[in-house]
Amino acid sequence: MSSKMKISLGILSAGLVACSLIVIYSHQSVSMAEAQSQVKSVLPDKSGKGNPVTAASTEVRAASGMVAVSSNTAEEQRALQAMELITQNEILMLYVKRETAEVAVKDKRDGYIWFSNPVDREKDPKASPLYKSELSSQLLVTYYNEKGQLNTLNSYDDSVKKKQFKISSVDKGIKIVYQLGNIPKDYGNIPKVIGKQRFEERILGKLTDKDTREDVAFKFRLDEQKQVYEVRKLQDFVAEELSKKLEAIGYTNEEAAKDNKDNGAGSSAQEEGPRFTVPLEYTLDGEHLVVKTAGKELQYTNAYPIAMLQLLKYFGAADDKKDGYILVPDGSGALIHLNNNKKNAEAYNLPVYGSDGTYDVKEKIQTNEITRLPVFGIKQNDHAMLGMIEGGDAMATITADISGRNDSYNTVGGKFRVMDMDFYTLTSGTKKSSVPMFGQKPFQGDYQIRYDFLSGPSSNYTAMAGKYREYLVNKYALKKLEPAKASPFLLEVEGAFQKQASFVGVPYQSTEALTTFDETQSMLTALKEKGVKDIGLRYVGWFNDGIRHTSPSNVEVVGELGGKKGFRKLADYMSKENIPLFPDVAFLEKYKGASDAASFLDRQKAKIYKYDPVMYVKDTSKFSHYLLSPSALAKTVDGFVSDYAKLGLTGLSLRDLGNEVNSDFSPDHPINRQDALNIAVGGTDMLKRQANKLMVNGGNAYSLPYANIIVNAPTKSSRLNLTDEDVPFYQIALHGFYDLAGEPFNMQSVTDSRDSLLKALETGSNIYYQWYYSDSSAVKDSDYNELYALHYGDWLDQAAGFYKEAGTVLNEVRSYVITDHRKLAEGVVQTTFENGKKIIINYNSAAVQVNDKQLEAKSYWVGGE
Repeated sequence: MSSKMKISLGILSAGLVACSLIVIYSHQSVSMAEAQSQVKSVLPDKSGKGNPVTAASTEVRAASGMVAVSSNTAEEQRALQAMELITQNEILMLYVKRETAEVAVKDKRDGYIWFSNPVDREKDPKASPLYKSELSSQLLVTYYNEKGQLNTLNSYDDSVKKKQFKISSVDKGIKIVYQLGNIPKDYGNIPKVIGKQRFEERILGKLTDKDTREDVAFKFRLDEQKQVYEVRKLQDFVAEELSKKLEAIGYTNEEAAKDNKDNGAGSSAQEEGPRFTVPLEYTLDGEHLVVKTAGKELQYTNAYPIAMLQLLKYFGAADDKKDGYILVPDGSGALIHLNNNKKNAEAYNLPVYGSDGTYDVKEKIQTNEITRLPVFGIKQNDHAMLGMIEGGDAMATITADISGRNDSYNTVGGKFRVMDMDFYTLTSGTKKSSVPMFGQKPFQGDYQIRYDFLSGPSSNYTAMAGKYREYLVNKYALKKLEPAKASPFLLEVEGAFQKQASFVGVPYQSTEALTTFDETQSMLTALKEKGVKDIGLRYVGWFNDGIRHTSPSNVEVVGELGGKKGFRKLADYMSKENIPLFPDVAFLEKYKGASDAASFLDRQKAKIYKYDPVMYVKDTSKFSHYLLSPSALAKTVDGFVSDYAKLGLTGLSLRDLGNEVNSDFSPDHPINRQDALNIAVGGTDMLKRQANKLMVNGGNAYSLPYANIIVNAPTKSSRLNLTDEDVPFYQIALHGFYDLAGEPFNMQSVTDSRDSLLKALETGSNIYYQWYYSDSSAVKDSDYNELYALHYGDWLDQAAGFYKEAGTVLNEVRSYVITDHRKLAEGVVQTTFENGKKIIINYNSAAVQVNDKQLEAKSYWVGGE
């Protein structure tokens, strides 16, 4: 033993080296690598040969000269010994317990083990028998009955306990096929229906024993009218006995099938309640565990379709003794502290990419931030797990909950929508009844989640974002931003809009200019005179009647703005001044014309209205837009690209292709949401090739391979009751690869625009304003009231001042990733960038002192290399 340290070891009852290691430093310092190298543990695998691993995780807590390293409990170590090693690579080992279908993943880098189900679940004092069964399950299947009501089966009670599952090997992993429900055993030589004469001659006539003949005859009932025998409902052991008797007289499966066919009986068994076949496949891919269910292999009866499929709800669950948090991708990101005791708050349950627009929502009580990234994570003590949904993401919902509600575990995971359903109301006089209507084209691809594992003192949400960034870079070959002279000032200009007017008492829609092309040039010149020289312009409302334009399949520049000649003049000016131009276009939201609109499940056109802010119901007097059918997108994009190419422009702003994704329930061409996403990706790819540079509104994950600039990126969460704090996970994951901006500074809900500046500094985001040239009263009492008070003259000085104040700092960090983000105190956060630059933000209305630094109210400190 080195004189540099004293090492205290506890020995497990199973003869294993203890799961905890304490290293106490003396006068001379010892590196963590040296400390770990001195203590090794051999944890035997199933073969008994053992796998040498470091006895502790790489997580280290250093305080007062002491370093503690954590690992699994003794109970978890023993649980692993009862499992079978299936496969391994240089980083991970995959285990299964064949009796219960549980799996575990062991990380060779630190020896830590992640279990699909809590190993101590039977001791849980809070969980009822039902929830203990769920704690033992790897799958939860929610299905519809004939009335459209929801019920749930779990893989433990409804498959494993009934021994209705099979485990087989696949490349780099295993596949478990669960059969849930009352699955009748297939005795193929028992005819469902057989002619009376044939039954008496071929079967009864061949049975020589009287008792056997009577017993067999009793198991069938005679239909006198049809002159056929039908088999009765039989228990499995009775059917097995009958099958053997028929086999003894040589009656075969083929004969039974022919008798069934001759008498009008289908080849499938009579439906007797909900029954499901669900495959679940686990494979190792480098440092990742990949879990998937093949949509095309799902089996269910027409009477009981699958509504939702939840995979591995309890994978990585943290018990009520763990410290840490759950990461959810609500907006920019949010944390749910483990065991926060918010049992009166609803569990977290938000769909990826927001709600499907073709779900006809009658009431909208709460509007949540959109989930832009299909990820989730959990940190427990010194370890963290990140889940990335990469198959079926448009059908996915992120779920999370804390301990204490139904059981003693904190959980996070993903579930997938399989079948869509809505109620169709039938009316007859004063009577109404609702019948369920189901979608016709379920997703046939893979529902897939990829898990990554982290250990160490920095196993936090910043590290999770770094892992997700690494995943995106590898998947899409993303390139970092090139260094530039300055970080861009992003400006959105509103061009033309339509307003109600009248002529000799006859009402009509008049197209009016908010900002002509010449006036746009004047605003840009005014900005440059104020010292704002690096600008990116998003021009909204430049063609086909303005902001709420007609179909982009044909492009006609608005004459009231200056026409095609004026547009070309503006483009030439901006090219000369090196100002990128991004004309804005909406493809999915149709503001006029329903001929190619998508359909709701009730077959009505997907017509979207605004909601009454008081009653929360649709306000049918305030039409917003139709939703374009995904089947019409390719043709619409083709038409637009053809016309846009004639303008000779580069650059394009996508209003909705990266912001929403919707199904189409038309009976003629049904398209599920995942297939709709793939169609949107194809359209975006075509537009990228034409325009070269794309500005994307919202920035959903599937748009990232094509985006250069992302505006209206999320900067906060929905502030749900269950969550505890917001984090800029979105910006941490993407900064350095995209020019990012949140909402326009003058359109945010904050009362002090300086908060917007501070948020931009915290996240390394660009300054972004929304303006028009006309007086603010131009939109008063119109459908564009939300654009009130955007006259550029009211904001020019503030925008130029903010840019001058923060521009240098933003430019210094623009092309670098965020390597650390942390909360230093209430209302005080620190962001560290790849180049060593640190920014500390004080959002408080009073001065604070942190890290020996005095920060005035609403101020910041910049330092580092």
